[in-house]
Amino acid sequence: MAAYAAGSRPPWDSGIVPPEVRALVEGPEPLPPGRALDVGCGTGVSAVYLARHGWQVTGVEWIAAALDRARERARGAGLKEPAIRFVQGDVTRDDWLADMLPVALWLDIGCLHGLSAEGQAIYAAHAARLVEPGGALRLYAWRRHQRDGQAIGLDSEHLEALFGPYFSLADVLLSDDRAGDHVRPTAWYWLRRLQHTP
Repeated sequence: MAAYAAGSRPPWDSGIVPPEVRALVEGPEPLPPGRALDVGCGTGVSAVYLARHGWQVTGVEWIAAALDRARERARGAGLKEPAIRFVQGDVTRDDWLADMLPVALWLDIGCLHGLSAEGQAIYAAHAARLVEPGGALRLYAWRRHQRDGQAIGLDSEHLEALFGPYFSLADVLLSDDRAGDHVRPTAWYWLRRLQHTP
């Protein structure tokens, strides 16, 4: 990605841990630390935050320059394996993370909504394989809207069809992403891996 390679910060890389991620650790009902997977981890902001709070985190990103920055961020925080590791990979490949152990938390801040329908189906199959029963999938995505005459983004019905019968949609937090004059509808979707599935 040219924005990373040029040394600049892409507009989606704020360098700030989202409050929704902080709530997983510091909120009124925090998740107990376990294994976590940060899909599309970018420069590792959330991955490093989780690792600093006792999680064993794997961050996955397909942009090598972003991973270089993520590894620098982890070193700067005094973190190393097994507390945190970063892997280059494409979540739409069938063999993606074939040897990965199940995780308690799957975090995605802006990856799924950019995939094709076929890529989303492969992504969902990986999530069903890798999120342990009772585990959480926390997903930030654009909500369904029109751009340049085409429908883009996700909605609750789409996610329920995509992830069923392995996950239940536990909660949706609606919001808007404002960048200059542009306003894009967004949401945090919270899905729970079912204990018993077909």
